[in-house]
Amino acid sequence: MNITVRQLRAFALGAELASFSEAAGRLGMTQPGYSLLIRQLEEEIGMSLFRRTTRRVELTEAGREILQSARYTLQQLDETCRRAADFRDARQGTLNLAFVPSVGCSVLPPILSRFTEAHLGIKLVFQEAQATGFAERVRSGQAEIGLGLLLQADSLFSFEPLMRDCLVALLQTQHPLAARPSVTWKALARFNSILVTNQSSVRVHADRAAAAAGVEIEPTYVLDSLTTAVGMVRAGLGYAVLPSLALRSLELGGMVARVVEQPRAWRDIGLLTRSRFTLSPAAAAFAAIARDVATDYSEESPPDR
Repeated sequence: MNITVRQLRAFALGAELASFSEAAGRLGMTQPGYSLLIRQLEEEIGMSLFRRTTRRVELTEAGREILQSARYTLQQLDETCRRAADFRDARQGTLNLAFVPSVGCSVLPPILSRFTEAHLGIKLVFQEAQATGFAERVRSGQAEIGLGLLLQADSLFSFEPLMRDCLVALLQTQHPLAARPSVTWKALARFNSILVTNQSSVRVHADRAAAAAGVEIEPTYVLDSLTTAVGMVRAGLGYAVLPSLALRSLELGGMVARVVEQPRAWRDIGLLTRSRFTLSPAAAAFAAIARDVATDYSEESPPDR
């Protein structure tokens, strides 16, 4: 059978109004045009659906039998169209999002605040991972889009940089290097260091920069948590190399942040997606908000605390 939605709508409305002329007017059609739709539907199913009199029309037994399923079909179709429109306009759906910890405690919250306000019906599923696992979350499809960084170029990914983030040394105010406007990798190598795990992009970039300076920084303590590193610096256990982006959300009383020079180490923070994959409306909406919020997080120098 080749029954159209238009025919079913005409049939259901004619049954409701018991009048072809009223149904035609409601649909914005002429009565002959409406009658043709009903005749085509009857020919398609091989049965008469209405009994026509000079005053009104009424359903045949076949019409009464079919009406309930026709209405159900139309309701299901309307629900499908509504859901499709909600998905298209990012009013419903699920967004699987990956991010690295330093982004999760800094730029991600204001992005999420704006996103959830504008897209209340979107369910967010988070995938937090260090840099070495971050890209894998996106590559495997566990996350549709990531906010973080790509350690090395890969044709499997599309990476859109949004902001630059320099690495800094966090020092207790009594530290011998705290009075300097900036510090070098060679100067830091003489002191106890608190570094994050080598699964983190911060550690990867710090090790690369130190090697370029001709020194190797042997960590005194190795941690997973940025906040733990801050607490240990505050206790005078050493200095920590941290991303300046993350310092915005941390309480750094009694400490100062100094850019590490010769060479300066930068991280490009941005949006990571799989190449040649079209983003869902929810992911596209998230990306647009991330681009807008990122303009407030351009890092030319770290906060001086």
